[in-house]
Amino acid sequence: MPASRCSAPFAMRWRPDWVRSVLLLLCCLLLMPVQAAEVNLRAGVVVDNAGPYNFTPDSPMAGIYREVLEHIGKHSGVRFDIEYYPALRIEQLFEVGRLDVEVGVNPSWRSMSPVGGFYTQPIGTLEFQLCSRPGGSRLRNLEELRGQRIGLLQGQPLVSFAADLQRYGIRYEMSQGENEALSKLRLGRLQALVLEKRQIERMNMIPEELRCEPGGVIAVQPVMLRIHPQYRQWLPALNRAIAQLQASGRLKAIFQKPRG
Repeated sequence: MPASRCSAPFAMRWRPDWVRSVLLLLCCLLLMPVQAAEVNLRAGVVVDNAGPYNFTPDSPMAGIYREVLEHIGKHSGVRFDIEYYPALRIEQLFEVGRLDVEVGVNPSWRSMSPVGGFYTQPIGTLEFQLCSRPGGSRLRNLEELRGQRIGLLQGQPLVSFAADLQRYGIRYEMSQGENEALSKLRLGRLQALVLEKRQIERMNMIPEELRCEPGGVIAVQPVMLRIHPQYRQWLPALNRAIAQLQASGRLKAIFQKPRG
């Protein structure tokens, strides 16, 4: 009598195919992207300076970087838990894995870091300008400050200016914030300051006698999100979200929004 479909020989024929199908299904499940669910990433935002993109959580203004993260999160499935620290502390926490994202950095600023990190597409651009004492001549570039002393703020990317400072023999002095730097400028301890463009624009809020005279742009730097290697699988989703926001003009509008 011929073997039935349930006989042992038939079972031997179809069982390997069944096993292969199950194994293939398991492999597909294991290889499914982790991005299927949302993730919470700890994001570090600098609070060294009184600039428009690093307000503390209780401020009535969200700040540029905080608003940027909110929009990226809506488009990427990534939830950012924002933590505020000085720039050096953020770098240290990132390197030991206690922060997952550095917000608003450029790869050249972290070239010596033992943790490489993965960088997203640019989320915006920072422009660093000279600012001198009111009533003086407008400074166009660092060469005009040859052999003099200028003021930088803690958290600014010194690497962006280092080559020109050395070339022109310019000394620099660090300050904790804008008020301290402006005070040194008024007292004549410094001949100029380096401030981000939006920090200078924001000076319209303070009395004229306390401001400085805007000068030329000395560095333009694109800034990005720096993702810790353990979360590099989220880089494509973040880049897609950033690309959408750039294409719609949303990120540009956030960076250009007047903030008082």
